[in-house]
Amino acid sequence: MNGFQEIKKKLRSSVQDVNLLIGINQDKKRNKMKTTHRIILGDALKVLKKIPNKSIDLVFADPPYNMSKKKGLGWAYSKHITMQEEWDIFSKDDFFKFNKEWIKECFRVLKHGGSLWVSGSFHNIYKIGFIIQEFHPDTKINNSIVWFKPNAQPNITCRFFTESCEHLIWASKNGDGKKWKFNYQWTKENIEDQINPKGKQTRNVWNIPLTPKKEKWAGVHPTQKPFELLRRIILSCTDKGDVVLDPFVGSGTTSAVAKYYGRNSIGIEKDKKNLPLLKKRLKEEQKTSDNTETKIIFEEFKN
Repeated sequence: MNGFQEIKKKLRSSVQDVNLLIGINQDKKRNKMKTTHRIILGDALKVLKKIPNKSIDLVFADPPYNMSKKKGLGWAYSKHITMQEEWDIFSKDDFFKFNKEWIKECFRVLKHGGSLWVSGSFHNIYKIGFIIQEFHPDTKINNSIVWFKPNAQPNITCRFFTESCEHLIWASKNGDGKKWKFNYQWTKENIEDQINPKGKQTRNVWNIPLTPKKEKWAGVHPTQKPFELLRRIILSCTDKGDVVLDPFVGSGTTSAVAKYYGRNSIGIEKDKKNLPLLKKRLKEEQKTSDNTETKIIFEEFKN
């Protein structure tokens, strides 16, 4: 077998691997694409290692912020306690190591021209940016987005300014003759808020309220992201049929948006208690934007 045939065989094998993992299929009889959405219960660091190289078009990550405390945080005149999630508590060194590892795996699985979006607060976003720039010099940070929340929660300590925004890093994996995908015209025509008028270039400050109650119909999750936030991210950087990965899928917003708009998705979730919410939120019979047929797969990761 000559060198060219060997390359073709490896490439064909790689494509088959990712199609098998995601379950992408096409009804050739009707020439209609079906999208597949896989939820894998397991540790993100272990599951990511099983995903083939250069097989994902976009990664959206909403990782732990390391904001929680063992005793949580409460109001002076209330019994209500917040920020007490075990999965969000790390030592300083463990947190850095954890971020370094999952970011490395996400860039490995991204295709050339693919995008990595990371959501965070001041607790973690600077570490994320440092890791990307220090350990991944071949990648490019395209923008930092400020997600302004006009109805943000008040600061319960009354010792700081009210945190009314989150930060998003949009980085891309370039190379192999490919640059990042950006649907510029779509953003001008389909992103609109009090800061961004329709028909104009979209600014890097987005006015999006907190996740409304109507989007929490499937259950309660402490960090559920708004549908609109993921709509902007996924539709600005992918095309129909592309593959979207969320290594910390939580309440499933990434998968729900990908499903609705004709993208394929893989969601990784460590906490089994979120499974009923995910199953309720992701059903094959739920409508999509163009009536695309969908397949939903739930599985538990096994080493």
